[in-house]
Amino acid sequence: MAEKMEKLEQLRKEKDDALLELNQAKHNVTRRQNQLDRLEKVERKERTHLLCFKAAHIEYIFPVIKDASKTDFIQFCDGLKKVPGVKEFAKKFKPKPIEEVIK
Repeated sequence: MAEKMEKLEQLRKEKDDALLELNQAKHNVTRRQNQLDRLEKVERKERTHLLCFKAAHIEYIFPVIKDASKTDFIQFCDGLKKVPGVKEFAKKFKPKPIEEVIK
């Protein structure tokens, strides 16, 4: 009878240990997911900032598009693409490292 009680107590302890381990693993998964979410949020924020910067510069160069609708803007860009030399320039364009640009 004492052996059965010891065995029962041992199984309960193993169960408790396994539950603790499971809870720790779930906590670690949650922490990793939160880290991933934060990094993805930063990436989206950087992407949004870059898109806004580019659009603002295009608007600076071509102020006529400032109050244009989305459709008008698309038509304007499609029109630019048809200007002789623009399409070829865009195909051949290679961004330079920032160090070369800021000389």
